[in-house]
Amino acid sequence: MKSSNRADFFIESLVVVLVVFSAFSLYISDEATDVKELELTLLSGEIELSTRDSMDAFGLQDFNVGAVASLNLSAKHVVSHDCKDCNMSTRGVTLHGEVIITQLQDQQDRFGRIEGSLNFTHIMVFSAANYIDQERINFAWSAGDIASSWTILINHNPPRWLPNYDITTLFIETTQGLESRSGPEVLIKNPTEEKRVIYACLPDSFLCRSSSADAVLVATYSNEIETVLVDQTASWEHNNLAEYPTNNSTEEFPFEILQLDNVIPNEHGFTPWHDTAINTVTSYNITDDEARFMPLSAWFYSINMVPLEFNIRGKSLVHISSQTADIYNILNPDNSLSMGLVIY
Repeated sequence: MKSSNRADFFIESLVVVLVVFSAFSLYISDEATDVKELELTLLSGEIELSTRDSMDAFGLQDFNVGAVASLNLSAKHVVSHDCKDCNMSTRGVTLHGEVIITQLQDQQDRFGRIEGSLNFTHIMVFSAANYIDQERINFAWSAGDIASSWTILINHNPPRWLPNYDITTLFIETTQGLESRSGPEVLIKNPTEEKRVIYACLPDSFLCRSSSADAVLVATYSNEIETVLVDQTASWEHNNLAEYPTNNSTEEFPFEILQLDNVIPNEHGFTPWHDTAINTVTSYNITDDEARFMPLSAWFYSINMVPLEFNIRGKSLVHISSQTADIYNILNPDNSLSMGLVIY
C-alpha cells in the first residue's frame, strides 16, 4: 500500500473504529469498588456504509457507497503482567471478530461480498486513579488482498485526567431513550440490563436520523469476561536521523491534522522496532501551540466511557518512511516522544 493510501486509511478507519468502539461500557472504573459491574462480552449488528469515508475505511475505494457491514465481535479485557518495578496499572479492552460486507456494487454494476476479520485494542497505563500516563491503540483489518493496520502510542505529560462526566449534559432523556444533543444523531435504548441497543448516524451522513440510523448495534453485557495478558510497557527506540535523506514530495496527510511550517533539518526520532530499515526522513516545525480533538466524543459519553482524546503538544513532526510502514513522531521541546503513529 502506498504512503498516501496508508494515511487516508488511518483517517477513514479511525472514524469507523470509533463508531464500533462506542458500544463499550465503562472499563476504567475505580478498581477499588466492591460492585462488579456488567462488562461488554459481545457486539453485533449492522452499519450501512453510507459515506465515502466509511467505505474507504474498509478498503472499498472501487465500490459505490451503500454497502452493509455486519459485525460479530467478542470483547476481552486487557490486563498486564505483574510489574515489580513500578506502581502503574494497565487496563484496556480488545475487540476481535468477523465482519461481512454485503451489497457491494462496483462501477460496472456488479455485486459481491467480502468476509474479513477486525482486531481493535485500546490499552491505558495509569499512574494513579483517574490519571493516564500512556495510551496504546491498535487497529487491524484483513479481508483477503485488502489488509491494513495502524498503531498509536500517546505519552501524556502531565498525565491525562479523567473526570467524572454527567451524561445528562450531552444527552436528553426522551420517550424513545437517550438522544444526543449535538453532532451525529445517537439514540440509546436499554431493553434489559444485559442488552443495550444503539442507533447512530455516521459523521457527514447528513440525511441520517436515529429513526432510520446508519448503524444499529446490539451490545451484550455480563459479569463474566475473558482477559488477555499484555506487557506492561511499550518502548520505542531513539534514533539519530541526521544522516538520512529528506523526502521533498508534498505530503497531504500531516497537514490535514496539524499546522506545520517549513521542512527543518532531521535530528531525532523514534521507531517501534530496533534496526528499522529507514528510507527517508522529513521533519517539520509545528506552529500550533496545542491541537486538541476528541472525535465522536458523544458516542463514548453515551455509555459513560472515556473518549479517545488527541491532545497534541509538541515542537516538531518527524515522518520516517520505510519499505513496510510510515512512522510519524510528534516530539516535545526536549526531543522526547509525545505521540507515535505507525501506518502499515
